[in-house]
Amino acid sequence: MGKTRLTEEFLGLAAASKRHTAAAVASRAAAQVPLGAIAHILPDGVDMTDPVQGFHAVAQALSDSARPTVVLVDDLHMLDHSSAALLGQLLDSGTICLIGTARTGEQPSDVVDGLLQRGDHIRRTDLDHMVRDQVEELLQRVLKGPVSRRALHSLYSASDGNPLFLRELVLGAIAQEKLTLNDGVWDTSEERLPVTPHLRDLIAGRIAASPPAVRPLLESLALCRTLSLADAAALADRTDLEHLERSGIVEISVQGSRVTVTLAHPLYGEVIAAETPALQRYDLALRQAERIESHGLRRRDDALHVASWRLAATGTAAPDLLRQAAAIAMHSNDNEQAIELLTAIKADQHTAESRVLLGRALMHTGQLERAEAVLAEADAQARNDHEKIITATTRSTNLFWADPDPAQAVAVCAAARSALSDRSGAQQLRLMEGAMLTVGGLPVPGLQILDDLPDDPPVEALDVWLATISAKAFGLTFVGSVERARTLSERATAAHEAVGEGKLLPHPAMQAAPLALALMEMGEIDQARRICLSAADSLQAAHSPVARQFLAFESARAEWLAGHPVSARRWYAEGVATARTYHLDRVTRLHMSGLMACAALTGDIDAAAALVPEYEAIAASGGLTGEESLGVAWLHAARGELSRARYLLRSAADRAGRTGHVVSEALVLTDIARLGDPKAVQERLVTLSAQGDGAFTPARARFVTALAKKDPQGLMACSEELEHMGAQLLAAESAAAAAGAWRRKGDARKVTAATVDATRLAGLCEGARTPLLSTIADAVEPLTKREQEIALLAASGKTSKAISQHLTLSVRTVDNHLQRIYLKLGVRSRGDLALALQYKESSKWA
Repeated sequence: MGKTRLTEEFLGLAAASKRHTAAAVASRAAAQVPLGAIAHILPDGVDMTDPVQGFHAVAQALSDSARPTVVLVDDLHMLDHSSAALLGQLLDSGTICLIGTARTGEQPSDVVDGLLQRGDHIRRTDLDHMVRDQVEELLQRVLKGPVSRRALHSLYSASDGNPLFLRELVLGAIAQEKLTLNDGVWDTSEERLPVTPHLRDLIAGRIAASPPAVRPLLESLALCRTLSLADAAALADRTDLEHLERSGIVEISVQGSRVTVTLAHPLYGEVIAAETPALQRYDLALRQAERIESHGLRRRDDALHVASWRLAATGTAAPDLLRQAAAIAMHSNDNEQAIELLTAIKADQHTAESRVLLGRALMHTGQLERAEAVLAEADAQARNDHEKIITATTRSTNLFWADPDPAQAVAVCAAARSALSDRSGAQQLRLMEGAMLTVGGLPVPGLQILDDLPDDPPVEALDVWLATISAKAFGLTFVGSVERARTLSERATAAHEAVGEGKLLPHPAMQAAPLALALMEMGEIDQARRICLSAADSLQAAHSPVARQFLAFESARAEWLAGHPVSARRWYAEGVATARTYHLDRVTRLHMSGLMACAALTGDIDAAAALVPEYEAIAASGGLTGEESLGVAWLHAARGELSRARYLLRSAADRAGRTGHVVSEALVLTDIARLGDPKAVQERLVTLSAQGDGAFTPARARFVTALAKKDPQGLMACSEELEHMGAQLLAAESAAAAAGAWRRKGDARKVTAATVDATRLAGLCEGARTPLLSTIADAVEPLTKREQEIALLAASGKTSKAISQHLTLSVRTVDNHLQRIYLKLGVRSRGDLALALQYKESSKWA
């Protein structure tokens, strides 16, 4: 929605409220004629040569006995003097209410400026672009459903928060099926969002209003994205450049000693480039490359720019320049550009290292089969130990992501290790084997190998250390050593962030995954959610589907543990969509299971059931063993088949126990208790709680123990503890179970108090439905109409005497009513009463 569209809505509201309305559009052409913009709203035959009589005639024609006429003028800054003066007089006399728009950066005449500066008569609203959260809220309201983080990023980045651009992008993406509803979540494809003809015309019209002399500059910016101020000044004079900045076409930024010029909106470049003939684009690219080369490649990214521009202009560049440029692109996590540069090198000019670079870029962009073909060639070409090591580590990592069974990836490392003469290189490959075993489902033997891994980053082979230290942190959390896992994760994050230029590493956001997992099991679920969200957002600009799918799972798991099935479903759906696009199976079964569980937990049983065949066709990956069964189990539970769900979870817990996945076993056993059999798992959970140092497993054990003993005081204590950890659904279930236990003891007041807590907590859980929550609705005896009235007055702070006078009752009657209210709501004071009523009002379950 732009300024014009918004004011049209205002005018529509005025008309709907029976106001007289009129509309006009100012323009440069209309401004050439006095009153040209508003002539059509003036009464026929009015003579404006006599200003006094003319004004009275217009005022009488526009007057409404009840309220002023609402007049809309679009582009006020273009009004002629006569129109502005007349509108000002009508506004001052109260004849009209004026709604107008003016474009930022445009300078109105003095008369028009006077119209806009009328003190209390004028209310100015600047239409700023929306921030990301506002875009997300708007999209979810309009699309009537959750939107994936990828879709949000694509639409926000392309629109830059401009409501009008956003609307056109959404309409175009839906029309061309680039924005679709998948598994209950709106998601975009990886392709660029289409620009609708209407949006293209809007942008082209705005750009066309710029002086013709700046066209070469705009075309160069569309191609090169960023120019130094000196290069921009060589293409346009200073006056024109200032005009472009004032009009919002370009932005001038200062970074240290460097001043750069860019187009002000990402879509401007796309529209300008589409209008520029191909040969002209080639000439621009070549001239810009030559200009940079004439100054010498002084800046770090100069090689990248020159190689890209020469490639665009001639289709080729020197192999060394292409390799150097690709390394710079990969350091910036621009893997797509690295692929474009490296595939321009002829086959006979590739080295083993350049093929490894290409293989890495292909792997990070999810092209795993193509990466394997390239890395196999690099393996055959490798001659020295260095080349063999970098080839084996990259190729084994790619195979690990391509196949849920880590055997082939481990075999590649073992084979390369046997051919090395360098003992330190052989140790690196051995550590890679341990890392893949650890994350691939065998944390105990994997961690035994990783015992030799130093805790501090080495000077050499930092990429191997970062990969293996992350795997070790994952493994330590798997087996319950959560405190050490957190320490190693934080150390790895710091080392990755401190990496300087020249190091080719995965996106640093990957380090957030093991840290978030450790935080979840430490009972710091909210912190884990924040870290995951920040890391996932930082990945959106980088085309890195492998990393994005991995982070999406950790984000989803954190939301699931928090008890937010709608939020978790969005992340799981994004992971599944990425897997379908790129055939990534490493964590897809876990994503699919989570997606089913979230659908089942919110009552969408058909959607959950529809995923079962696809889920069953995917091989288990080994990581977090046991958790891949949650989806089918909760689907059975949603159908009322609780014994079948518990049987499935019992088998999953056994698998987790055999492979040493302590935290996963604890999670699954807790769900067995939640689904009706806490006594069967109580002892094992207590044992598991003593095997690690995380806070969440002991909290689960205390919850299940209190459930098994039907201990209401223990359950309420657990509810408080779990809420503090951020596990809102478990906290709600614990309070609901406490209410049931108090009911069996006949303590109505405590039943109500526990139910109020359960109701409040359940209201935070996005509509989750579980057996333990099913008792909430009927637990609190409803207030009568009179009791509700008295309760609201008492909660607002009124005394019994004031209430008695207000309702014409005796003070004694009011106090008796209050005692019954306190008993029903389980409260002891008016302060507690206000809180209880607030919970009842705000909760979905009230």
